[in-house]
Amino acid sequence: MYYISYIEEYPIYEPAEGGYYYAGRSVIDVRPCKTWRKARKVFNEWRRWFEKEFGRAGENGVSAYMPGGCDKYGDGQIIRQNSKYVGDGKYVMLTRYEPHDKGYEPYC
Repeated sequence: MYYISYIEEYPIYEPAEGGYYYAGRSVIDVRPCKTWRKARKVFNEWRRWFEKEFGRAGENGVSAYMPGGCDKYGDGQIIRQNSKYVGDGKYVMLTRYEPHDKGYEPYC
């Protein structure tokens, strides 16, 4: 199985060591696909939507990471909108595992 997901980050404040922020993530939408071909088709559709919403790679902090040879046995197909603020990024990702929300993890 392959999973295409749209993820938004949000800031989390950690008061330890004088206080700092780090990014939590919230999975907004996930689409499972049984074949690699279907997964690439859906990823490219979502990528076109993402570029229409936030800009093309190289504009407005949008970057695309797609390893050479289409990494069909691992992870790593990502298009991302970076931000100068922690926890303000958004991205579309193609992976072989189902993504989970990752929120507050206490520093201990």
